[in-house]
Amino acid sequence: MSVAFLFPGQGIDPTAVGRDWLERSFAVRELLEVAATAVGMSPAAVFDGGGRVLSRTEVLQPVLTALCLGIHRELRATGIRPRFVAGHSLGEIPACAAAGLLEDRAAVELAALRGRLMACEAERRAGGMLALLGVSPEAVEDALALGASGGEVQLAAWNAPDEAVVAGSKEALRRIAAKFRSVPLNVAGAWHGPGMAPAVELLRQALRRAVRSRPDAILVCNRSGQAVDDLESVPDLLAEQLVRPIQWAATMRTMAEAGVSHFVTIGPGRVLRGLLRKSLGPKVLLLGTESPADFSCTVEATG
Repeated sequence: MSVAFLFPGQGIDPTAVGRDWLERSFAVRELLEVAATAVGMSPAAVFDGGGRVLSRTEVLQPVLTALCLGIHRELRATGIRPRFVAGHSLGEIPACAAAGLLEDRAAVELAALRGRLMACEAERRAGGMLALLGVSPEAVEDALALGASGGEVQLAAWNAPDEAVVAGSKEALRRIAAKFRSVPLNVAGAWHGPGMAPAVELLRQALRRAVRSRPDAILVCNRSGQAVDDLESVPDLLAEQLVRPIQWAATMRTMAEAGVSHFVTIGPGRVLRGLLRKSLGPKVLLLGTESPADFSCTVEATG
């Protein structure tokens, strides 16, 4: 049996899951204290504020990272170890911690920095993101060409063989949405595009100080969808991810081709499981840790 741990990105509301785990887990409470300190709030206040507070990029990113890594600690305590790890966008930071490339506390602090930098750039340069459904590569090129007549727009992610995400100006996205089957994403800016460029170097410097070279799992990275074999490149890969498309469909293929049989999503949300089904079909086992019941089923299935 080969296990992969997957960490979600932004665009989900962890309020209910966070409250539940905050009451049940010392590991979650400990890391949420780090996140809450970084944003100037208490853990309880973060979740009491719900979507109003957690819609803020600078709050959600460290809180979600802390929640996921606390749940990851609980899972590790049962003796389950992954062979591979990956994270979607923001999720790549806790994935690095799960691989042993970052300390948990450092990962939460890096997520806080990332959130602040991205929120700042989003305020300077308004934009958004749009998921395109049932599309081919050629259709995505057509969508980008159409959107470019209304402003800046670029590919932000390939999430599944027939699902892509584009990011750009509001007018560019409006033009694309009028012609293509799509869903707007609940994010504050045009992530994974040139609008985030001013944040890259500051995040890179922080990552270089924090990343260590003692992995105990294989990281499959967002930039290429391939396993990372040069650990010195990790700070560059994570920083430049801010302005590059996420290759999530390729990430799933890489793990499946390497023999992964059990994919475990860490933390709240079921988006990654849906994308896995689109990419790999029914041949793999998808497990979660969103609720205590999910957690128990995962431990039983992988133990």
